[in-house]
Amino acid sequence: MDVHDYKEIWPILLLGIAFFVVTIGMLYWSAKKGHLRNFDAQANTIFTEEEPEGEVSDTFPESRKLSRSRKTNNE
Repeated sequence: MDVHDYKEIWPILLLGIAFFVVTIGMLYWSAKKGHLRNFDAQANTIFTEEEPEGEVSDTFPESRKLSRSRKTNNE
């Protein structure tokens, strides 16, 4: 490969370096703000009393019909 061929790679290299720098900056910011501490507690913040953890509250309409038809067929 000639040296002239490497000039075509510069945009890809610069984008890769920029992506790396931004990623390291975001990791530093999130660690500094405490977002990387106590993953279990932060994972549970999306649950409320209306939708408690471990209970299925959303289903597709077809799956409800299928589960009802299975109950009637089993009885």
